Amino acid sequence: MSIKNVASIGEFGLIDIIKTRFINLNNNDNIIAGIGDDSFCFKYGNKNICITKDMLIEDVHFKRHWISPQELGEKSIEVNVSDIGAMGNVRPRYALIGLGLPPKTSESFFTKLYKGFKKACDKYEMIIVGGDLVKADKIIISVMIVGVGEGKVTKRSGAEAGDLIGVTNTFGDAGAGLNLLYKYGAKHKYNKNELGLISKQNNPKARLKEAWKVAKYLTSLTDASDGLYISVDLLTKHSGKGAEIYMDKIPISSNLKKIFKENQKQLNFALFGSEDYELVFTVPNSKSVLLKKLVPHISYIGKIDASKKIKYFYNDKEQKIKYLGYKHF
Repeated sequence: MSIKNVASIGEFGLIDIIKTRFINLNNNDNIIAGIGDDSFCFKYGNKNICITKDMLIEDVHFKRHWISPQELGEKSIEVNVSDIGAMGNVRPRYALIGLGLPPKTSESFFTKLYKGFKKACDKYEMIIVGGDLVKADKIIISVMIVGVGEGKVTKRSGAEAGDLIGVTNTFGDAGAGLNLLYKYGAKHKYNKNELGLISKQNNPKARLKEAWKVAKYLTSLTDASDGLYISVDLLTKHSGKGAEIYMDKIPISSNLKKIFKENQKQLNFALFGSEDYELVFTVPNSKSVLLKKLVPHISYIGKIDASKKIKYFYNDKEQKIKYLGYKHF
């Protein structure tokens, strides 16, 4: 009998093991969103308390010579705020920061890193309230954020057949920026368009204000931390639905088009490149025009159906899609 390892099970398979074997949320009426959503949320009085936790590991999520310590600190906060934003009308309030640092890490690196943490927290009117410091072989950043909201929490589940699938801004820049860094390194003389792609990788921005504006109209919501392809898969699976995606409607930035001119390359970055941190959501067709008025940079890229399958089309022709994105294991 062969023994499975975590690489053969995969990230989402491991999450399924945790959910089915070790977590029992039954008979707890206070829990609104449990394991498997962007944040854990529970009801406390008339408030919704949402908690999220994410990690950035050196040489897995970043390389030290590709990003400044202040940028790294800001990014660590932004990616967690993005998960809070993916729950809808929730305000991030408190941050706890765990750090694993090699003993020879300079004091300058440490203070600049914390300058980045504080700058991002100040932007969202959050307070750093605690954390932990330990010795490690490589830099490990573990951030937990507590958010507070009222009214409806928008989860990954809830999409209905006939809903439109919408996104904010453009897709693929962060993955393309990472591609450039791997190819040329940090000391290469990049042009303006290439720097735009790298900035999306190193300086992501949570779409918190956009989420606040549209959340009450949505049926499901997530943020595109693992790429558009994974985001659509999550919304459909959690909702028990299927979808049709029109790839020619996926918004692509001018920076990506100018640097990677091949159409297929652009689409691969858009579908499988991670860390764009844009919103991916479903909304009833009757509310789609209103959402565009509230957030003009929304695009509609497909629709939900009852098939429990996801079909991809380009110029009305169905395409065979194979996942080409990053896998943690």
